[in-house]
This record gives sequence, C-alpha cells and structure tokens, in this order.
Amino acid sequence: MKDNSAILKMLALASPGTDLRKGLDNILDAETGALIVVSGSSEILSISDGGFEINCNYEPEKIYELAKMDGAIIIDKEVKKILMANVHLQPNSKITTIESGTRHRTAERVAKQTGELVVSISERRKRITLYQNDERYMIRNITDIMSEANQGIKTLERYKTVLDKELKYLTIMEFDEMVTLYEVTHVIQRFEMLFKIADEIKKYIVELGVEGRLINMQLDELLMGTQEEFESLLKDYYNEESQLSMEDIIAGLNRLNQEEILIIENISYLLGYSKNYKTLDDKIVPKGYRVLGKILKLTKRDILKIVETFIDLTSILNATIDDISEIKGISKFKAKSIQNGLKRLKATILLEKEI
Repeated sequence: MKDNSAILKMLALASPGTDLRKGLDNILDAETGALIVVSGSSEILSISDGGFEINCNYEPEKIYELAKMDGAIIIDKEVKKILMANVHLQPNSKITTIESGTRHRTAERVAKQTGELVVSISERRKRITLYQNDERYMIRNITDIMSEANQGIKTLERYKTVLDKELKYLTIMEFDEMVTLYEVTHVIQRFEMLFKIADEIKKYIVELGVEGRLINMQLDELLMGTQEEFESLLKDYYNEESQLSMEDIIAGLNRLNQEEILIIENISYLLGYSKNYKTLDDKIVPKGYRVLGKILKLTKRDILKIVETFIDLTSILNATIDDISEIKGISKFKAKSIQNGLKRLKATILLEKEI
C-alpha cells in the first residue's frame, strides 16, 4: 500500500484556512501565475539567480503583490517570512519532468532536486499544483472534495454497521466456544477495509482544511473505540508460538492492498498461522482481552492480570467469584461485577440478535 504521508504533509500546509492557502487563493482569483518555494535552505539558494531579499513577515496580501513579478518567491518552512522575490531558479535540466509549461517544469525539477515544497500556480488553467521530491498533487475544487468526503462517510457508516453485526456474532461464538480461525480472519478483514476507507476520508479532511471540521467530527464518532477493539481482537487470537509482536502484525496488515486483504489466508499467515485454507477450519480459543474490555469497571491492568491468570476466555467464564478475587487487586465486589458483566453482555447480544 502506498504511503500517502508526504502528500498529506503538503496538503496540510496548503489547505483552506492556512496562511499559505489564503495567499495562493488571492493569486488564483487575480488570474496571476506564480512559483513559490517553501524553504530557506542553502540548496535552494545555490540554484537561485538574481531577485532581491525581502525578509519581511509573511502576509497573503504581500505574496499576492510579489507574484505580479515573473520570478519565484521563496518563503520559510514555517510560512512566517517572505525571504526573496523575483528569483530565477536554475535546477538541473537533466532531471526528468512530465510537465510541459516552463513554470511547472521548473517547479517539478526544483522539488526533485532539493526535496522542498514547491507551489506552481497556472494563470491559464487556474490551478494550484504542489510538488515535493517525486510527489505531485493538483489541488482540487472544495465542492468536489466535500462531495467525495460525504460519500466516503456514508460508505464508512455501512461498513461499520456490517462490522458491528459480525463482532456481535463473533462474541456469541466465543461464549459458545465455537470460534474457528475463519471467523476471526473474516472480522479482521472487515476491520482493515474499514480503516482503509477511513484513511481516504482523512486525506479529504486534510485537503479540506477548516472546511472539513464536520466531516472530521463524523469520522471520530464512527471510529470511536474501533482501534482499541481491533488491537484487543489481535491480542486474543494471534499465535504466540510465532513470536510475532503486535507491531509486526499491525504493520503487516497495513501493508496489504485492497486485493490482498480479500484473501483471508494472508491475514491468517500474519497472525502466525499456516496459509493453508484448511487451517481456517481449526477451532481457536480467545484469551479474553476483547470481551473483558467491554466491562466498564475493568482497567487495562485488571484485564491483563485476569488473562495472565486464566489464560483463555473459557477458563474466565468458568471461574467462580472466589477464583477471580484471588487475583491481587481484584476484590470480591469487582469479581462479582465481572461475572455479572459477562452474563449481561451475552444476554444483550442474544437479545439484539433476535430483534
């Protein structure tokens, strides 16, 4: 899966509501082109010719006025100072570029040569393009981005509804001691698909800047507690004999692309089991992290102590109040709360299934 972190950093710096974006929009509205380098490094200065020093505080109005000149504008990385204006940039002409216009070709070559963020504004096409290293991103219309973000939220809601149903089914199977590796890998598959949709929406939110606040609130609400439950699920079912760490498993799952996620044997392998399809029919017993995490009175430390004592969920369900209260830090009152909490959880899920 491609890492979009570089693009997200570019978008965050030039997203709506930022000082840089205000200046870029002013230039765009005036139908004036511009070439802006966000850096003050010595490498940029080494490929610069002419121009004059400004060294004044950055203001959107100032950068708009300076863009009326033909040369490039250089501002610092924090977008606090305008360093130089009317600068002629001379990058290595042997650097490959897919652009055709002089300004855009220069922008791409400077970005590749220096690794700095370069912004090119086309007066003819009325578009803002960002370049950094080998990344290139054309800023889109806010209305189009908002429409895609809302569609993404609707898709995420549908996936979340399906995931919630499958988690409830898995919980029932856990109480009945009937879980196989297939059910586990299938639920993990749903989690990963949900997270990939969420990652797309996060990109829209960064691109929207201040306009994406409501979308961000909706996303936070939909994902509330999801990451914690996902990690508890992994801790419940990963094969300890494989000696894999949680970090290794999560990183491996994140690297799977859309096609690879659909092959549940890939998920089984990352959990430390065989890639053989027949392995998916094997019965496995959860350690109890996820189910215990649903009992509000239990801390993470309590859960860890209980799992370390009883090893798996089956033993926890069969334990008496006296058995549980023997654990250091677990009183009889809390032990009773655990038993009652597990009973309520099972009853609630069964009731919801019947409705």
